[in-house]
Amino acid sequence: MFTKKLVFLCAFLSFFSACLAFSQETMRLPCEVMESSDSLKSSSAKLNGVRYLLLHQANSADREAFSTWLKNHSETEVTFVFNGKEYVGILCRLAHCFGRGLLIYDAEVRPMKRDIIEVLLPQTE
Repeated sequence: MFTKKLVFLCAFLSFFSACLAFSQETMRLPCEVMESSDSLKSSSAKLNGVRYLLLHQANSADREAFSTWLKNHSETEVTFVFNGKEYVGILCRLAHCFGRGLLIYDAEVRPMKRDIIEVLLPQTE
């Protein structure tokens, strides 16, 4: 009986540790849109359809975490969620705008000023 409990405990701790490790790989952060662009138009086909969002953290408690992430991971590919759908973009730090990020993407979606999006920030080194 003791052996079964020990095996169960070890399995549970292994599973719990794996969940913690996985959860630390991506930080989910609600961000408020400060500004958004319409689809850009250019003579270069590569730039047509590109959009941007100027973001900051939605909750003041996340200010330091967002700022630190931006300093350490500028120009990183991220996923963001708006209206239940996921999109991919590149999040860049704006060095002269404390705690602000510029999200560049090419999807048809356009969150507006004061909308809240969830940004999944990878914790890669």
